[in-house]
Amino acid sequence: MGVAVGLGLSEEELREKFREAGKRLHPDAGGAEGDFAALREAYALLSSPGQRLRLWLELRGASGEIRGSIDTGLMDLFSEVGSATQRAEALIRKREDAKSALAKALLEHETHSCREAVAALISNVEGKIAAECADFPEFEKAAEIDTELAWQHVRSLTFLEKWKTSLRSCFARLA
Repeated sequence: MGVAVGLGLSEEELREKFREAGKRLHPDAGGAEGDFAALREAYALLSSPGQRLRLWLELRGASGEIRGSIDTGLMDLFSEVGSATQRAEALIRKREDAKSALAKALLEHETHSCREAVAALISNVEGKIAAECADFPEFEKAAEIDTELAWQHVRSLTFLEKWKTSLRSCFARLA
């Protein structure tokens, strides 16, 4: 993709580099299908802060454990995400089972309320992801990597990114 090896990549920078490389590597532009598939894979890897940190650590020989504990604050958030997801899934099923326009209309207020709750949680999760990424510059300039702390961030980001994907899916299906 032509990006420097580092943790401080912005989403905008990644998208721009992907577009530039895609113009060269896309099969419709004369590129090979395998090269374009590799580009998509690289973009997916680099656009995930957790995977990007994990790769950065592995490139420096800083081995660690992907499985392990996460911060207790994230466990509290997990229970909120779980409750909101269950509520959304139950409402989605109710809406699918509603046969008449009246039955569907009666669910609109609940749907709107649920979408607002899910949107607020998405925002909360995105804030937690940003907070985890705020330590990236410190990792990059440290003479010696605090591997335990860095791998704790990898674990936290892995969960947060999964929750964000799950919540976004629920939000879209509540539309």
